[in-house]
Amino acid sequence: MPDVNQVKQALLQLDKHSGDNWHLFEPLLQPVEFSSGSFLAHAGRVSSAIYFILSGIVRVFTVHQDKEVSLDFAFPGQFSTAYASFITQQPSIVSLQAITPVNGFAFYYADLQELYKRSHAAEHTGRLLAEYQYVRKYHRELAFLQYSAKERYLQLLAEHPQVVQQIPVKYIASYLGIEPESLSRIRRGL
Repeated sequence: MPDVNQVKQALLQLDKHSGDNWHLFEPLLQPVEFSSGSFLAHAGRVSSAIYFILSGIVRVFTVHQDKEVSLDFAFPGQFSTAYASFITQQPSIVSLQAITPVNGFAFYYADLQELYKRSHAAEHTGRLLAEYQYVRKYHRELAFLQYSAKERYLQLLAEHPQVVQQIPVKYIASYLGIEPESLSRIRRGL
């Protein structure tokens, strides 16, 4: 069985009081495994789970003008979901795909909603998770305004050095908003 303590630690980072509620969250955790290329969520379908990534890398992407656009990556120790779909229970416009084999846990929508009805403290932790997702997205959008593609690439490397070895260049380039050839030039210049 995968280590649930990593999930507990991640929740404690969001909410120092969530340790008091851990007994409420722990029974909801469902171990999940995905092979490389498998989908955790599909565009056009309602997202029913929030995933905590223990190992592996997940890519969040959409298709725009017949081209896949990488919007985000989730690394070990992070949560990932098609969040807009998850909270609205409407079909998603993004897909989540395992780039490498992924192990982790899932919290399912119906289970969390039932928990939130029973526990204000658990609902508070859920709100903090939503705020965490928002802040990650906000920082990514600001990076596009404040930094060059090279600076965004260097930041990605500094935060997640495994990117170079495990994520295809075309996905990284798309995430940075550039063509693969431009990323190759950046890499050669480093």
